[in-house]
Amino acid sequence: MARSWLGVPLVVWGAICLAIAVVWVVVWPEERAAGAGPLRFFLMRWGHMLTWALLAAMCFLRASGRPELDVWGSRLGLGALVVYLAFLAASFVLR
Repeated sequence: MARSWLGVPLVVWGAICLAIAVVWVVVWPEERAAGAGPLRFFLMRWGHMLTWALLAAMCFLRASGRPELDVWGSRLGLGALVVYLAFLAASFVLR
């Protein structure tokens, strides 16, 4: 199995995802989170950052080339999808 996506190694994609996660630690939708309940506030504050961190971990695990870590990488990728959908719901649907 190829350890790259679009010709770029997965380790590079992981580093990019990690850099984006660091940006989302500082940049987050504060205005939308004003007056939110604890779960909605948590999702809006940390949801997007956690999504990118999970994607970074997925890239690093899948880049290892070990089949048992590929499984965990895929699970983290699905987890990132779930967290991102929860973040979107907290940001736009649950007003």
